[in-house]
Amino acid sequence: MKFPTDQWSRRRFLATTGAAALGGMALNLAGGVQRAAAADVVSYVDTSRSTYDKLVLMVDGKPFFHSGVQFRYEKHKYSFGWTDAQLKPVLQMIRDDGFTVVNIPIWWSQVETSKDTFDWTDIERYLAWCEEYDLKLELLWFGSDSTGFSLAPRFPSYVLNDYQLVLKSDGTELELKGTNLLDKTDPNLLSREKYVLGRLMSHLASADTQHTLIGVQVLNEPNVANMQWGASASRSYSTYSTDRWNSGGYTDAGKFRKDVLLDYLNQLGQVVKESDHSVYTRVNVVGDAQPVTENEALRRQGRSYIDFFGDDPYTTSNDPLYFYGTDDFWSQGKNFPMIMENFAGHTATDIHKFNAVAGNTAYNLYAALDPDSSTGSSNFGLYNFNPTTKVVTRKTVSHKVAALNRMLKKIHRDLATKSPVEAGGTNLQTFNRNATASVDLTKPLAGVSVGYATSSNGQGIAVRRGAAEFALASTAQATFTLPASIGAVRSVETGHYDGNNTWVRAGAKTYSTASGGISVDVAAGECVRVSYLVSGATYKIRNSSSGRYLDTDLDGVVTLASATVYDDQDWIVAKDSSGSWTIKNARSGRYYLETGASGNSVVWNSGTVSDSSLWDVEGVSGGGLRLNNHLAGRGYLYRTSAGEVKWNTGSQESSTVWEFEPK
Repeated sequence: MKFPTDQWSRRRFLATTGAAALGGMALNLAGGVQRAAAADVVSYVDTSRSTYDKLVLMVDGKPFFHSGVQFRYEKHKYSFGWTDAQLKPVLQMIRDDGFTVVNIPIWWSQVETSKDTFDWTDIERYLAWCEEYDLKLELLWFGSDSTGFSLAPRFPSYVLNDYQLVLKSDGTELELKGTNLLDKTDPNLLSREKYVLGRLMSHLASADTQHTLIGVQVLNEPNVANMQWGASASRSYSTYSTDRWNSGGYTDAGKFRKDVLLDYLNQLGQVVKESDHSVYTRVNVVGDAQPVTENEALRRQGRSYIDFFGDDPYTTSNDPLYFYGTDDFWSQGKNFPMIMENFAGHTATDIHKFNAVAGNTAYNLYAALDPDSSTGSSNFGLYNFNPTTKVVTRKTVSHKVAALNRMLKKIHRDLATKSPVEAGGTNLQTFNRNATASVDLTKPLAGVSVGYATSSNGQGIAVRRGAAEFALASTAQATFTLPASIGAVRSVETGHYDGNNTWVRAGAKTYSTASGGISVDVAAGECVRVSYLVSGATYKIRNSSSGRYLDTDLDGVVTLASATVYDDQDWIVAKDSSGSWTIKNARSGRYYLETGASGNSVVWNSGTVSDSSLWDVEGVSGGGLRLNNHLAGRGYLYRTSAGEVKWNTGSQESSTVWEFEPK
């Protein structure tokens, strides 16, 4: 986060939001936020590693792929005068560009405009816009401290008047550019901030029926005795701070700062976690007060309410982003690895993001628009804007980021649940993280070797989704190769995985054989699923040219029919010790698909496995399989023009192609 530039009068803010505060009411401070009978757990971090091989964000009971960008609605509007009509279209751009999460700050003063007067206008606007554009919301609580400053416009006036400021050792206030920092050892400040945050969470419990809000960042780059850009003290020398220092027997100011910060954040986190709209909690920390290790100790004791801490590295180097997810500090214990902010508008932002994902890290960009840019364009903003007209336009890199986002969303569940191989996982492999112009790589993936070749700076991902299914994706044109050892290819298709992790087919994908394996050319942004026959699995077998299904009738008759739910269309496919396959009908008493000696007939037999009931499976580059009978002189299973099922002597016309649909 850059140095704040919103040092404007509170009068302007109150005039904009409305001092009357729609929905405002006086509160009984002796009472607490009322809780519903049962809290609604919207999101959390699954730290068990029992179902998945990594820490997983769970939203509404499902793994969630986090791909975020920050949107400074409040700063654009209240510091620089943008209108809602100018700001709302930015949310649509974020949606269109494939992000799954938008991080939006909410100031204390947006929620409580004056003491005990509450206004939910902005938070309900955030919810409504995100719901409209199918984005999840991560709320950034800008309370008593944001970026190491207590900025007057960001909370009601009574806060600075009623609560303790950080004092230097000479008794004067810690100050930088006319701004102070509130003292986190003041128990009254903590109590009040907890109360206000609790009111916000209580309102969200009733307002957010769609579970749009999935996470809360508790303060932003908070500090204890440091104003992030220069002024600092070893600790506060207020009476509150000195009493705590003495009672705790402290001699190390660094230890004191960490303890004070963690205690303050943890108590705010508890408000969120124990609310009736419980979501995951996170904090981005800077400076030396980074209590990740201390939070892990609390977690082991069952006393932590901060799910994870993260960093804002602001680097343009790939390696720190790639290794972040395995860093001994940020990935220690059960601390979910997330980069909270990094450059959004750098020319290589898409490559940076790929590196973070390849290293097992969730990634957020700062920001959609750089609110502090005098020109409307900087490394901080994903999009450009005209400072006068407020017209927003895409820059070159934003198109690249959008293309990457859309590709990643096609395999979102795998990215949410599988650690990359080089980050300790097994079933997800990445290629060419540095986007080298031309590479030809072979890397391990769940017991097999997968090849990736590109001459277009492509970055690739291959996922093994089980014994018989692979997903392949690339940012630019590339060729993947899979070995023959996996088995017989059942289908190669282009498409994506939907919100329920179900494959949505867009069409068949051609492929070629290569050294006994297969080779698939993948276009930029494309996701390809390669499926193999599974020995012992049950399939419906569909003739590609007619769309009708292999069926059985009485007395050994095999025919084609429209799809039914009856088991006479269910076939159990199994690999024989010879390397060929048997195809057995699932209906009791009906056995193996077999070629007859006369009339090129195909029948079901009474249980004999011989050359005439063994089939060699051959993949078809355009999709589907051919079944070649193992007995010499007898060829492919095919459909006649009369709709009969026969065998031929070797012709490979379209009627010989069959699709195996898993049951």
